[in-house]
Amino acid sequence: MNRFLLFLFFVPALSMAQPITGLNFREWYNPDAEIAVAFDVVRLSNQMVVDFTISSRQLPLEKYSITWERRDTYTQRDGNALAETPVGVVDSEKQKKGSWTFPVPPASWLLVAKVTNIESKTSWTYFKQIDPKYPANGWLEKDGQKLQQKFLTLKKSYQVKSYSEAPLFVSVYFNDFKPATPPFADQVDQVDRFMFYDSTFRLAVGEMFTPTRPGVYLIQRDTNAAEGFAFLGVTDIYPKFSSIADLAEPLLYVTTSDEFAQIDLAGNDKAKFDKVILDVTGDRERAKNFMRSYFRRVELANNYFTSYKHGWKTDRGMIYLIFGLPDEVSINDGTETWFYKSSRTRFTFVKRGSVYDPGHYVLLRDKRFAETWFSTIDLWRKSRF
Repeated sequence: MNRFLLFLFFVPALSMAQPITGLNFREWYNPDAEIAVAFDVVRLSNQMVVDFTISSRQLPLEKYSITWERRDTYTQRDGNALAETPVGVVDSEKQKKGSWTFPVPPASWLLVAKVTNIESKTSWTYFKQIDPKYPANGWLEKDGQKLQQKFLTLKKSYQVKSYSEAPLFVSVYFNDFKPATPPFADQVDQVDRFMFYDSTFRLAVGEMFTPTRPGVYLIQRDTNAAEGFAFLGVTDIYPKFSSIADLAEPLLYVTTSDEFAQIDLAGNDKAKFDKVILDVTGDRERAKNFMRSYFRRVELANNYFTSYKHGWKTDRGMIYLIFGLPDEVSINDGTETWFYKSSRTRFTFVKRGSVYDPGHYVLLRDKRFAETWFSTIDLWRKSRF
């Protein structure tokens, strides 16, 4: 391991001089961010294992300093250096992977990573809440590597893992969950914390299984407990879409009811599908630009927000799809707020986690969002993005 980076794991954590609530986390959702950090948490019998991946999209990681600290609250200004050390650290030029192991805590706390460009002094802060009630108590591996995404590729084989040798039960839900309703809607589709499965089967720890149908795959030791780990089964091109059937549904937000009905009637007929898009945008070049821009947003929403349904169908995914990357993202205990300067619009999401997705958020809807929504939809239809 590079001695410089090794040293950085053990230096005292430098105070960030700001509480978590005072930082802007928009880079978490920026595909062009210079630095990205991903976490994956598993709760064992008496330990929490946190896998991390730090990626640089520009410079070699030796050009950055990395400090780790612990914060007990979102408002704490000064963090504490970690007494533990990461294990299994693997370095490449632009990526670092490793794992932290902590005792299951009596109360939640925050594991904070600060990555700083040594030359420019620009810093990025990422964190993960270490929650003693976190439901994930196992994981999946593919080709010997732990799966760190929220979706499974259909017809690919995965190995199920757990700290216990007890058998595991897989509950499969074929429900095609509805897209999020607009931010001004009166009613919101509710999802039960415990849904009734469509299929179930049993696996031994270490056994391989191959998902064959789209849906949610929930893996548990005890099907009556609010613990387990879930993944969404998707096609191999996901988070992108390519088939007309997949392309059609996200257009719900930017088409009239009549236009959407025409898209539905078009089926797999590309000529009919293209005609509707041309009618919406009014120009062939604008139609091409619209499709390219809109479905790039769909892909990003799927990448960032996949839950028990496609990422674009979630509340955060819907807002990201229509409004794009927020100018400001602030996070507090149980809430996430996005602010868009151009429209001076602020969206607040409240955490509503479950065994299907511990990190699921629900938008606080308000009729006042209607004007901003429709003016933004009009820009999409004119292909001004």
